[in-house]
Amino acid sequence: MRLHRNVALGILLGLENVLIKKRSASEVLKKLLRSNRSWGGKDRRTIGKIFYDIIRQKLFFEALTSTTENNHWPLLGCWMVLNENQLPDWEEFENMNPPSLLAKAAVLSQQRRYRYSIPKWMDEMGVQSMGEALWEKEMASLNTPAELVIRVNTLKLTIPKLKSILEKKYRIVSHRIPDYPDALIIQKKQPLHQLAEYRNGYFEVQDANSQKIIPWLNPEANQLYIDACAGAGGKSLHLATKTGDAAKIIAVDIAPLKLQELIKRCKKNNIKSVEVIPADKTEKLDALIHAAQGVLIDAPCSGMGVLKRNPDTKWNITPEKLDELIALQNNILKTYAPMVKKGGNLVYATCSILPAENQHQLAHFLESKLGKFFAMDNEHTYYSHQTGFDGFYCARLTRVM
Repeated sequence: MRLHRNVALGILLGLENVLIKKRSASEVLKKLLRSNRSWGGKDRRTIGKIFYDIIRQKLFFEALTSTTENNHWPLLGCWMVLNENQLPDWEEFENMNPPSLLAKAAVLSQQRRYRYSIPKWMDEMGVQSMGEALWEKEMASLNTPAELVIRVNTLKLTIPKLKSILEKKYRIVSHRIPDYPDALIIQKKQPLHQLAEYRNGYFEVQDANSQKIIPWLNPEANQLYIDACAGAGGKSLHLATKTGDAAKIIAVDIAPLKLQELIKRCKKNNIKSVEVIPADKTEKLDALIHAAQGVLIDAPCSGMGVLKRNPDTKWNITPEKLDELIALQNNILKTYAPMVKKGGNLVYATCSILPAENQHQLAHFLESKLGKFFAMDNEHTYYSHQTGFDGFYCARLTRVM
């Protein structure tokens, strides 16, 4: 592969924003690709791939090149060498020795924390809490790029119909996924947001395992459900679809901009059963005590299950931030669990594979005064190495009194 200098400079600019300025990798890449209209489709794919590969393998590449934090040229050169590309004749690569680098890579890759580029504290915690064999399998899977999966809005059309439209109109090949009834996996990654079918609400981009969460509510029409950490509403939309837009769904979040986006998405999807309530509207929320058939807490978490799509999480999460998230999850459980009526369900989910945020969190809750009103019905971790998709945890608690 020939690397053009303007493409290299774009990649370096993106890396600076993520690795030094700590901005979101996905948002940085979007802005970067919009900034230069001269880049063609091939250039954009190259930038996206190298950008994410370097973020994913940052620790490994830094160890190989002994680079300083503010100089990312060696990381780019390292990517070129390890992917069997000839280094351009640029001064930034003058001191790189490909044979030496390859030999060093063969040695360092024998260590798991370099092989999967995991911070030392994170690797030690993962082994201690999950066991070495399971942690190894998950890190191997989560260190690869995510598949592109969509959820079909079956309120508007059937899955075979959308599949046919994508293939005939755009030559986009997709496949059904066994045990994921509303999902299509797109064979070749490509932008979908500009398609008329997306703008008209025929589908949403949503990871396959994320689509597993809503069925845990056993959703039914004519019931009240609360989506306690709704964000921009992906799961609220899925819940509305599963209930035929005939339930009452209250979506709550602390971020007004996300709720505004949810309102837009509801209009696009022609969904009328969702009402949004900002999390600071305590009077409205107090009126929901003992009212809901189901409460979903899709809790803020470390994101350790979605490293496929957010590899920068590895460099942003710290032990202190993890402790803060665990405390926040506990507070959210205390706030929203009372809204479940007797016989109703509390569904707790995270996009994390860490027991501290999942099994341990719920064990602590069930031992509390409030937790005595609930019983564990079922729980499951959707591991990436078993499914090929993002890692998720989900549990259903039933209110027994």
